[in-house]
Amino acid sequence: MLYVAILSTWSAKSQQFYISGIIIDSISQDPVGSASIIAKNDNSILAYTYTNNQGDYSLMVEMKNTLDSIILEVNSLGFKKQTQKLAFSTKNQLSLDFQLLPQVEELNTVVLKSDEKIKINRDTVSYKVAAFTNKTEQTVEDVLRNIPGIEIDENGNIKAQGKNIQKILIEGDDLADRNYKVISKNLDANVLDKVEVISNYDENPVLKQFLNSEAVVINLKLKDKSKSIWFGTFKAGAGNDKRYLADINLGLIRPEIKFLDLGNYNTTGNPAKGQLENYTFESLGFNDFDENYTFQAEPLLSLQGNSTLLDDKFYTENKSISNNLLANKSIWEKTKLRNSLLIYQDNLNKNYLDNTLYFLPDGNITYSELNQFDFKNTNLTYDLEVKHPINTDNFLTFQTKFSIAEELSGNRLLFNDQNSIAQTLGNKQYKLETNIHHTTKIKKGALTIYGFTGAQNNEFVLDISPNTLLTETQQANTTIKTAILDNTIYQGLKTSLIFKIGKFSYSLLAGITNTKSKIKYDATQTDGQQPTSTAVDSLSGINRLNEFETYAAFKGQYSLIPDKLLLESELQLQHINYQPRIDPQHFLFFNPQVKLRLIKIPVGSFSLGFSRKNEIPKLNHFNSNFVLQNYRSLRLGASTVKAITSNQYSFSYILSKKKERILIDAGIAYSEYNRNLVANSLLTQNLNSTRLVYAPGGSLFTARAGFTTYSDLAKISFKFGYNKTRFKNPFVLNSDFYSIENNSDNYYFRGTTYWKGFLNFRFSGGLNVSRGEIQGSTNTNTTYKGKLESILRLNDRIFGNLENEVHHINNTFYEASTLTLEYRPEKKGYIFGIQAQNLFNTKEYTFSTISDYTRSDLVFEAVPRYVIGYLKFRF
Repeated sequence: MLYVAILSTWSAKSQQFYISGIIIDSISQDPVGSASIIAKNDNSILAYTYTNNQGDYSLMVEMKNTLDSIILEVNSLGFKKQTQKLAFSTKNQLSLDFQLLPQVEELNTVVLKSDEKIKINRDTVSYKVAAFTNKTEQTVEDVLRNIPGIEIDENGNIKAQGKNIQKILIEGDDLADRNYKVISKNLDANVLDKVEVISNYDENPVLKQFLNSEAVVINLKLKDKSKSIWFGTFKAGAGNDKRYLADINLGLIRPEIKFLDLGNYNTTGNPAKGQLENYTFESLGFNDFDENYTFQAEPLLSLQGNSTLLDDKFYTENKSISNNLLANKSIWEKTKLRNSLLIYQDNLNKNYLDNTLYFLPDGNITYSELNQFDFKNTNLTYDLEVKHPINTDNFLTFQTKFSIAEELSGNRLLFNDQNSIAQTLGNKQYKLETNIHHTTKIKKGALTIYGFTGAQNNEFVLDISPNTLLTETQQANTTIKTAILDNTIYQGLKTSLIFKIGKFSYSLLAGITNTKSKIKYDATQTDGQQPTSTAVDSLSGINRLNEFETYAAFKGQYSLIPDKLLLESELQLQHINYQPRIDPQHFLFFNPQVKLRLIKIPVGSFSLGFSRKNEIPKLNHFNSNFVLQNYRSLRLGASTVKAITSNQYSFSYILSKKKERILIDAGIAYSEYNRNLVANSLLTQNLNSTRLVYAPGGSLFTARAGFTTYSDLAKISFKFGYNKTRFKNPFVLNSDFYSIENNSDNYYFRGTTYWKGFLNFRFSGGLNVSRGEIQGSTNTNTTYKGKLESILRLNDRIFGNLENEVHHINNTFYEASTLTLEYRPEKKGYIFGIQAQNLFNTKEYTFSTISDYTRSDLVFEAVPRYVIGYLKFRF
């Protein structure tokens, strides 16, 4: 035992003694994450903590005058225990590092080795990638799909152990923040050694000392050959029908710097825009003090067209180019600088026939559209973040984000086989956000101060030719143009006092937010006979808002049974001075939330929650002029401001048996509304004119249940489950009041085999039944889906992947298919491959959707069959 003697004069009173440092592997010099550090006096534990992914720890020990020394004990799975004795001086801070010696432990003839497939170490589950892959995977996303307990939805959102992840780290460092699809969809799978799922993750070292986080992240561990040297891949290919692809991965991974350049160009149905869209995150529970405020503006106008259950690549032609520069660097001591720059451009087009049916109690309305959509999307997003631990008791985070986006959507359509209409929508957006967090440790807790500011500017220009608001005899050579300018600026300040006393954690919060918005609408009509423009007063106007919000809240978490039964609550008092152009008002809201959680017991974790939520509609819901949304839709805003109150009830259950590789995830949620802002519609064959009004009632019910397991005997992972949604909403249609109900039931299964032979499979299937009802008038849509991916390993040099997908929708059958084959010469740094799509040259895909009282039957034009040959280099 090593003895460190520090000559001391000890105060007669108790005092706080701080110890911090780093723990590393003595052989590899890599940091040791999740190591425990325990301060003891004889058999009494005075304090304990754990290292983060960088091996750093910080420990506060409350010393009394009866003590003059302690024992510091360091433990980590796979390493020998190390202890150190400390005596105390007038200095109350000490920096102490440890180097742990690796150790292989034998327990009941089971040897824990560094190369085992699944390794569990407290909050971290580590998967050896080689045990769950078949060498056909191209990206990180492909690898994650193979790992039991990890799920990826159709938008690329990732769930691990039943929870949506917050980030993807690389060797413990954050490179992309919340935009983790930039990594999962682009980083080459070949560089991966292990995938770690980390629970109770918190980047803030001050809060991590005494609070448990709800966050789950994925940490990618790279192969040794991809560390400390430049590594990368380059892939290029060409095929028939003007098909091209080029892909580059360039990286440098060292302890002090991590750098990635991920570039892509393709005409093979892989748009770049999805990397920044449709993210789903879990609520972080009590420990959400590092969350950034962001202003979300609803798009005022949109021309996007319909979509299907199929991947976009089967029915959307594209020409996409993107480049992502990601970096994380230690700029001094433990200060981290994260920097990301994303640039992309998508050129997309899709063609389809839409037969629309309004199934109404007093008679149906039908029409058809033969659509051709063209899109051009360009985006530049820059994100800079600095995380600076001022000392062991102070942590500072600065983040600023800037983006420029421009979208141009063109829609040429044939209405009811006779009227040709052209719609063009241009949208430019500029957005700047800055957030600053400062966390400082105080006695028995912490103080956080958070300031933020931002600005957002949106410009929309919609052209429709001919002007469909005119009679058919007046429409010739006419155009109507709508221009909308939407500006918003906002600032805010929030402070929190956070304490933990025994079993009780609580926080006192207070804050202010100030928002100023202005929306200006201008509409002009061009006469085809005499090409002059005339303002349309009924489609023009200005809508302003000054909103000043003050709030105070109490958040608490009490351990009724330590680390087992938790009671969480948040009581928020909110005052809003809401001053739109019409009907300015003051609102005083009381928003309570209560949750009871039973966790970490042998039969699983349970959660029961209730919340009451008060909201005010957004500014664009109060336009006093009509807004032309497309060639057949006009909308007028509400004339008064009213609060929308909802009560939300939820129950969830998760059983995660990591060693047995079993995961059960189930839950139900129900929301009921005192009123809703709904459309009062006047619907005819050629026009849908709506005004927003308040109507009582409305509810949303969701339920889910899923069972995931892995059979070591059969070498297969399997999941089956059920999802249900029921939505009831009031509606005013042609002066009559209705209640609309939409139901959706989805039964599904999926699985992956891990056999050692030449053939493996990924498979999935499901049944979805959608039903809409309005006053006794109903419509139903039934869809069957099956997908089989055959993974071929013909020999040690040839690998392949054949994917077949079939759908059966309302007595209509269609299929989609892709093929990839690669030849990998022995001990060479290059690969030959071919990639093919739509092998059977399917001409069209059919699909149906039901929403409210509307049914759309869609026939999409398929992307023609093509084959690409490519060459990939690895260095």
